[in-house]
Amino acid sequence: MKLFNCGCKLRRLFFSWMFWVSMICGLVFQAHAVEPYIQSISLKEAIDLAKQHNLQLGLSQERVEIARAALDESRSALGPRVSLSASQSNLSTNLRAQGFPNNTALFPSSVLGPFNSFDARLSLTQTLFNPVQSHRTLSSQGQLLFAQHQESAFLDQIVAATALAYVNAQQKSARLDAALANLHLSQELAVLAHDQQKAGIATGVDVARSETRVSQDQYYVTQAQSQRDESLIRLKRVMGLSSRAPIALSTPLELNRFPIPNLENAVAEATSQREELKALEAQVQAAQEALNAADSEVLPEIGIHAGIGPSGVNAGQGVYTTRSIGIGMTIPLITSGELSAHHSRAYSQFKTAKLQQEDAQRQVEEDVALALLSLQTYEEQVSAAKKSLELAERLLELSRDRFKAGVTDNLEVVDALTAFESARARLIDATAEYAIARVNTAAALGTISRFEL
Repeated sequence: MKLFNCGCKLRRLFFSWMFWVSMICGLVFQAHAVEPYIQSISLKEAIDLAKQHNLQLGLSQERVEIARAALDESRSALGPRVSLSASQSNLSTNLRAQGFPNNTALFPSSVLGPFNSFDARLSLTQTLFNPVQSHRTLSSQGQLLFAQHQESAFLDQIVAATALAYVNAQQKSARLDAALANLHLSQELAVLAHDQQKAGIATGVDVARSETRVSQDQYYVTQAQSQRDESLIRLKRVMGLSSRAPIALSTPLELNRFPIPNLENAVAEATSQREELKALEAQVQAAQEALNAADSEVLPEIGIHAGIGPSGVNAGQGVYTTRSIGIGMTIPLITSGELSAHHSRAYSQFKTAKLQQEDAQRQVEEDVALALLSLQTYEEQVSAAKKSLELAERLLELSRDRFKAGVTDNLEVVDALTAFESARARLIDATAEYAIARVNTAAALGTISRFEL
């Protein structure tokens, strides 16, 4: 009877074990089946995605096309114009209304007609001298350059924004990795405290202190996880990806030193490279040509016109080829202050463009100076953080050895662990800030389009 009961218990145990094994396998298989594909993205790939999905970039490109169309339209005003016209009419006219005398001997009737008239004409007009339109065309060229450089400047802004978002996500990912490592380390120290208590070396206070530290590190892990997820959502927004798309960063957060250039040379490089300055220079040129166009409105406009074609009673009846050719000139004499108003408006626009250019130049100088200062500061902070981490790691090892030997309690260990975790966080933050300084330096110098971490 006892053997039977024992066999039943074994069978129940076996079937229970098989049930839980099948459940676990099913859950594992299900988790594997729905596991999403995680896309590994480098900084370059992130920048390319941001350029592809940025809607504002499309608007900037359309502004370039509008400026190009305006230039083509302005150029066409200086080119030849050829037109073809044809008409067939049935007319009558009152001779008295045309100024002819009421002479019945010459004109038995005051009404002439009705009669037919046919005319077909191939006409040509060509501007020979139009300084106003010539300067307007040059102004349109400047506006096109302005739009093109604005587009390039916007591309640089996309690169900088993506790089900053990528570095922020790198920083938060590194902080999460560090938090997990800190949790693992505090768990090891908690196990050590339990072992020391069993050996009669440590007390319950040491165990409680170590377990409290584990709870704190668990909280820091959840906090770091949330911050990492938020940074990835922001990065995906910049790249134009769905916030639900799982991604991983393939470019690690590392210290890649950037040689700090001389301030004077850096400002000169930025002046020649920054797309914003190039855009404002083109805007000043366009405003200068618009002012020249306003000043040229007092000059004459000269052009030629010519026409040739058949003329007769009806098409194909009494038709003779006729032609006309001439040259014309127009000079404004009295405009009631219109030309003066044009000059005042164009001059004000030119001065505005010049002031904007000067302000931008000063802003570039400030950007470069601040970027180089930040670069140097965070480079020194990284070196100091590295040294601090090395010392904190050495202190943690010594305090742990002292606790194992029973020389001291684990308060010293917990304090050393706190110092070690803080030093590791400072190194991560300093490295990230240095990378951000590199991004800002590249943006200030106008070389952000070639930036690499």
